Amino acid sequence: MTAWKKDQGLAGSELIEFVADTSASLTDALGLQMTGNPSTNPNLTGTPFADGTGTPPLVCGGPNNVLGCHTKRCKRSAMYVVDGEIKAMAIAEAPDDPAGDDRPQVSCIENMLELIAKV
Repeated sequence: MTAWKKDQGLAGSELIEFVADTSASLTDALGLQMTGNPSTNPNLTGTPFADGTGTPPLVCGGPNNVLGCHTKRCKRSAMYVVDGEIKAMAIAEAPDDPAGDDRPQVSCIENMLELIAKV
């Protein structure tokens, strides 16, 4: 995450934090785990890509076709957090796009700034 922050020109910034969620605990707490994509496989609707048992679904949709079904994946999202409280949140997902890859603008800075202005 440090390398990504540096690559984005934010290495010295204390205003923006890049957070790694290696155990998916934040993903789970926020309910942001990607689930099955019905356009890829109707039987996966609402099914987590990984259930924590080491036994992933047999067929995975979305980015997990490439990334693998062995880990939980977080939906594309952005949050504005002040003193540990979520003030604004954007989740770029749709029924046919659980990862939000087709609508990244939902969680991009321009949209987040609009949401923050309303807080």
